[in-house]
Amino acid sequence: MHTKLNSNRGELGFSLIELMIAMTLTLIIAGASATLLGQSFRMRSREDVRSDAIADAQRALNIVSREIANTGFGLLDNGIVPGDTNNQSIRIRANLNAYTYEPFNREVRDPDEDLKYLMYNDDAENRHYLVRIDASLAVTDPPKSKTVLANRLDTFNLRYFDGDGVEIDVVTNPLNVINAWKVRISVGVILPPDGTPGSPGYQPQSTVTLVSDVVLRNVSQLTY
Repeated sequence: MHTKLNSNRGELGFSLIELMIAMTLTLIIAGASATLLGQSFRMRSREDVRSDAIADAQRALNIVSREIANTGFGLLDNGIVPGDTNNQSIRIRANLNAYTYEPFNREVRDPDEDLKYLMYNDDAENRHYLVRIDASLAVTDPPKSKTVLANRLDTFNLRYFDGDGVEIDVVTNPLNVINAWKVRISVGVILPPDGTPGSPGYQPQSTVTLVSDVVLRNVSQLTY
């Protein structure tokens, strides 16, 4: 009789309260795991966006740096156009085929010889583009004259320095840019904050700035 009673008790299983406690703990653990997983995916997504934006900015910076370095080639000045240049845009000219034997190609009128770089900002849509404008193509083939070098940039700034390393004020004295020997190009990428401050997984705003110092290699042949 005593043995039979113990056998019946062993087959009773969990009570309703025990089952509810177990289910509650399972839901809590699952919820915490889902939250951590969601935060991990958000951080990964943000890092992917950041990496893509930096790569986009680096490509654009390389192109602008290379072409600015050629400004003034085959000319009697540094090739920077004073009336169309400031700290947020630059227009450069070069006679890239100046030393060839082509009689009709010794002027600044071919593609890639008269270029301007500037930012196009659409604040309403939060869209910012670094644009390359080819002045020669604007006359002969307007649709091909504009190229978007980067569509993930937020800032594009330029500073100019003379041969002694003194910064040139191009805001109050735009004509002084003809004395530039070096151009410092800065491009910036801003990632807005993600989430609510103080909440789990919140990521504050971050800014990445890339800088390139370009010495105008043709000014060494000039005397001001």
